[in-house]
Amino acid sequence: MPSIGSVLESRKGVGPGFDTLRIALAFSVIGWHSFHIVAGEPHPLADLHFFWFPGYAILSMFFALSGFLITASATRLSLDNFILNRGLRIVPALLVEVVLSAIVLGAIFTTLPLSEYFRSDGFWRYFGNVAGFVSLTLPGVFEANPDHSVNTSLWTIPFEIGCYVLMAGLILCRCLHRPRLVLMLCAAFGVIAIAIYLANPAFTSTSSLDPRNVFVGSGGSRLFISFLLGIAIYLYRFDIEYSRRAALACLLFCLLVAGVGPLPGALLNVFVTPALVYLTAYLGVSDLPKLPFFHRGDYSYGVYLYGYPLQQTIVAVWPSHASVAVVFTLAAFATTAFAMFSWHVIELPILKLRSRFSFVAGTRIQAVEPAAGMAPPTRTSALYRR
Repeated sequence: MPSIGSVLESRKGVGPGFDTLRIALAFSVIGWHSFHIVAGEPHPLADLHFFWFPGYAILSMFFALSGFLITASATRLSLDNFILNRGLRIVPALLVEVVLSAIVLGAIFTTLPLSEYFRSDGFWRYFGNVAGFVSLTLPGVFEANPDHSVNTSLWTIPFEIGCYVLMAGLILCRCLHRPRLVLMLCAAFGVIAIAIYLANPAFTSTSSLDPRNVFVGSGGSRLFISFLLGIAIYLYRFDIEYSRRAALACLLFCLLVAGVGPLPGALLNVFVTPALVYLTAYLGVSDLPKLPFFHRGDYSYGVYLYGYPLQQTIVAVWPSHASVAVVFTLAAFATTAFAMFSWHVIELPILKLRSRFSFVAGTRIQAVEPAAGMAPPTRTSALYRR
């Protein structure tokens, strides 16, 4: 039986399904948000059998994918190079999105006089999103929409930064070369989560200062465990079977849990997330169909960043026709255009700058610009595309 690692090696270190999976997950976020944006709080599908599950699974798979791919590069990087890579990959596009939302979108849709808007604390506070200090609203913006947030997707930024801090710690302690320590950390995370849940099943704190939210509570806990398990599955890739039966079993288990109904986050994190992480890795190394047009760049980050504000704009401009289908369809086209802008104008030039310092970034550029006269990625380097 082949393993996840042996399948990767047989394909010269490239997981052909990861690019398709990234785009599919990014547009799934837009689809999930469409229901919330049209209806407002609470999410109309959050408590329904089966339909609540994508709200849990999509971001879990996103962070599992991130953990898997980032580990592939982190095993070859020094700590300072890793921090440089992550900062240059994430911050520039995020900064541009935040600036465009605050200055352009805010100025167009605010109900306040512009002089008052640009002087307000809420306007300046919004720029804190770039550093992980989440602020989801702008003064007077989208007040007539069912949901008043400008970009709810940014709530994950502190958790993404936290995952990078976690990875930096693993690099510093050389744990990536001792996979048992990573596996023990995953197990400890699960044990603590269950212990907190058993001690207080009603725990629902959303305070960012409450350390229990790393394990249970705010919704971000699943992102940490997904990222950790993504790291673990990469480190143990040669010991984990690449099995269609196992993938089908994981899928059926997830469907069973979805049919049972919403479960406490701690139980989902411990018992369901491993199945989602395996599915992510299995699909990532599989030959998924390539999506036409999207092979020209890595547009998933731009889709994730721009989806929500563009959906909100559609509702604000066309409130009488803002059905879920209309909002999703129009946002899909508009978001693709903005994601292309983000990739070709911001992200790819930064990758070229980053390639001066990083072997990893250079291989990513080779993957998306084969016509530029660059040699194709080698067997040992092609996996390190993120």
